[in-house]
Amino acid sequence: MRYDYECKTCNHEMYDVVQSVKEKPLKRCPECKKHTLERVISAPTVFFKGEPTTLGQLAEKNAKSMGKTLIEEKEGKNKVGKKDALREAKTELNRKINKMSESQRQRYIENG
Repeated sequence: MRYDYECKTCNHEMYDVVQSVKEKPLKRCPECKKHTLERVISAPTVFFKGEPTTLGQLAEKNAKSMGKTLIEEKEGKNKVGKKDALREAKTELNRKINKMSESQRQRYIENG
C-alpha cells in the first residue's frame, strides 16, 4: 500500500510511502525528529498497465499532470498551504472540465 504522511509539528509531508498493511504507521518525522507524524487519508491510487486505453484512464492521467502544474503555479503566486492549493487546483480543474462540451472534453483528455 502507498500512504501519505504529515507531521503535526512542522507540517513536513511525505507522499507515496510504500508499506504493508500489516506494518505499523510511521511516527517519527524525518525533519523535526518528533513523534508527531500521522497518516493522511487520501484518494486511492489508480495503476494502469501500459498506456491508458479508455477515455476515463486518459482523463485520470491528464488530470494528475494538470493538477500538479496548477498547484505549482498557485504555490509560486501566493502563500496558500499545500493542502489548500491542491484542493483549489482540483476544484478549478473540475469546473473547467464541466464547462466543456463532450468533444472539447475528449480533445482535452487526449491532448492535455
